[in-house]
Amino acid sequence: MFEAFWSRQPLQFSEMVFWTVSGAMIACFALTVILATFDLRTIDGNVSVWAKPLKFEASLAIHAATLALVLPALSSSVRSSSIMTVIAVVFLAACLIEMSYILAQAARGEPSHYNVSSPFHRIMWSVMAIAAIVIIGAAGAIGVAMAVSSDEGLAPTLKWAIALGLIGGTLLTIYTAFTIGARMSPYVGAIPVGKEARMVLTGWSLGSGDLRVSHFLATHMIQVLPLVGLAVSQWAPGRTGVIIVVLATVTWTAFILQEYGRALSGKPSPLAVSLSS
Repeated sequence: MFEAFWSRQPLQFSEMVFWTVSGAMIACFALTVILATFDLRTIDGNVSVWAKPLKFEASLAIHAATLALVLPALSSSVRSSSIMTVIAVVFLAACLIEMSYILAQAARGEPSHYNVSSPFHRIMWSVMAIAAIVIIGAAGAIGVAMAVSSDEGLAPTLKWAIALGLIGGTLLTIYTAFTIGARMSPYVGAIPVGKEARMVLTGWSLGSGDLRVSHFLATHMIQVLPLVGLAVSQWAPGRTGVIIVVLATVTWTAFILQEYGRALSGKPSPLAVSLSS
């Protein structure tokens, strides 16, 4: 199965674009770490001005690498199609717009998100929202291509794990993101102040509702389910494996919705609290 999955070479243009984005984000992450080490400015006295770029660089590196890794599971005709080329190019443009603005705002010591303090910032807030939909939507498009694929060289377990992971992750990410955007804040309740009120690394609130937890879980459904499918396909490549993948999809979705509902009720995430204890 692994041989069939990886033997479809050489790399197509779309895959090269996704790998390039991933590599560029890793390089930017390393440079931003250096900047954050020497530039100790904060936004609202809470977090480093470079915290947001670091999170997005890491997330985009993982996201782009995931898309590059799953594309070889599709037929060469789909991978080299003009539609996939357009998806890759639009994805690249959206990443450039998103990260350019986030980095520029960090350098200026201003927030990039929820900042509507001027007409320019309001326009860029909308532009970032569109770019984010394009970025996550690329996964959904590839997931749909996987779902309708009739390629018999891929185990059904892995096929449906990739399709459900990418489609489900896309829809749930957009759903949680729109809630955050509509509220103009990820917090429900008191805004956490000080390091002791936030989870290390993620910055999730430990004392109030934080919609970013469900958003994080939704985004990384795109990685989790394909990994589940890859593991299960080794011993259950047929119908049994597909059933396990469907159950994993339902379980992960329920987990996301539970965290989403808890955040909306103003309660902190047990996941964030347990990881911080």
